[in-house]
Amino acid sequence: MEEKRSTRDRILDVALDLFVEQGYDKTSLREIAEKMGFSKAALYYHFASKADILMGLHQRMHSAIDDLVPLLGDGPASLSRWERFLDSCIDRMAANRKLFLLHQMNQTAFEKVHSETHADQHLDMEDRARKLFSDPTVPARDRSLMAASFAAAFITPMLAGRLFPEEDLAELSTTLREVVHAVLKA
Repeated sequence: MEEKRSTRDRILDVALDLFVEQGYDKTSLREIAEKMGFSKAALYYHFASKADILMGLHQRMHSAIDDLVPLLGDGPASLSRWERFLDSCIDRMAANRKLFLLHQMNQTAFEKVHSETHADQHLDMEDRARKLFSDPTVPARDRSLMAASFAAAFITPMLAGRLFPEEDLAELSTTLREVVHAVLKA
């Protein structure tokens, strides 16, 4: 039996749908509350503001990928572990397509709501990537291939955004995977 989702998670689900459909700026807390079937005041019990809801969704996006970092293992990165990591990332991005669309469509809103604490989380991720791509124990060619494959896996879906309808999502994922594998085997 599937575990019942918390009210907070259900609010995030409804907000995600509305933010992707209408945009963050054009969605009101009242609309979110009405879709949930309760008052705006009840919504404030779970989130202090619309910006807090957006940050909750942003954290979901981070979690979708952060959970996969252990696939890289300890020590220097290898192309095979990197390939497995990116394959899993592509699967997660496809499974969480709306979260990634939300980010792409509402970049200005995200820039406004980034908190100092969250900025630290981004700096940690950037530092981790910098260390990975500059590790002198990994051949320079491999690091270049890893960086290029990362760009293919993450930047392509952001650029494509809504250009690929839902029914083409499986094909997009397959193509991204093929591109990642081709880059890593170049």
